[in-house]
Amino acid sequence: MSDDLETRRLLDTPARRRTLLTALGVGVGVGVVGMPSPAMAAAAGWSNPTLGTLTSGYKTPSRPTHTGWDVANSQGTPVYATADGTVRDIKTNSYPGDTTSGPLPGRTGNSVHLNHADSYFSYYGHLHRVLVSVGQRVSCGQLIGLMGNTGNSSGPHLHFEIHRPRLTSTDPRIFLANRGITLGATAPVGSTGYPSVSQGASGWVPRTIQYLLRARGISVVVDGVFGPACTSAVKSFQTSRGLYADGLVGPITWTALILPLREGNSGDLVRGLQTALNARGADLLVDGSFGSVTADAVRGFQSRNGLVADGIVGPVTWSVLI
Repeated sequence: MSDDLETRRLLDTPARRRTLLTALGVGVGVGVVGMPSPAMAAAAGWSNPTLGTLTSGYKTPSRPTHTGWDVANSQGTPVYATADGTVRDIKTNSYPGDTTSGPLPGRTGNSVHLNHADSYFSYYGHLHRVLVSVGQRVSCGQLIGLMGNTGNSSGPHLHFEIHRPRLTSTDPRIFLANRGITLGATAPVGSTGYPSVSQGASGWVPRTIQYLLRARGISVVVDGVFGPACTSAVKSFQTSRGLYADGLVGPITWTALILPLREGNSGDLVRGLQTALNARGADLLVDGSFGSVTADAVRGFQSRNGLVADGIVGPVTWSVLI
């Protein structure tokens, strides 16, 4: 099984507090006073899909057929499922300027189409990378892709749509506002924050990167120093994966470096995990063996951070850990 397929199969999800709400106390329109907190909105089952600046809006006079909102941020910004659902369609292998349509009409490049309960669906376009597969079940706040610049796009952004039953589009900004969520601004459920690490850094994060590089077959000394040799190793890895070889480990390189881990795995990838867990308060022997002690440390970390405590280290657990 390929690395990407294995990553998709074992994507972990954030924990969701299933509070029974008798009423949300929400009015109609944007900027309603007395909206529920983000925690209440998460309990209601919806999440902001990403963070960024709102640019082109829903069915504006200049773009009356634009049935979504554009949220701009840097390439590689995480994109999350706005609600529980199933992946109906995806598009991959797109590129800037690609003129072919995605799952919905329009040149939205790499994209994901999710079906939700009660015949709602959501759509995420212009992705740099898709992290789910057709038919996969996803949870509210699950990492599904990385923001990009593919298709008909003038810069990295997410094209985001929500459709009501019977395929009627709705303004996603108002839809989420009525659920206590400010599109582009409210912290997404299970939001991740891979750091950007480059030459000059030192400590446990560069050490973890070095273990991950070695696990991917790249020769590098594990000393916790992000020096010229480490930069060269990162560039070699980026080149091998078809990434821009700038030697900086940002969100795109992180998601290419990591692999899901569980009890029974061994090697340098596990050593990287153990190094990160120790930096977060564990007291593990960095021996590269994912045994019961490491599994208990993973579950403890997941519980403390509101994640599903299943002992499986997927992209969400990795991102919160780092």
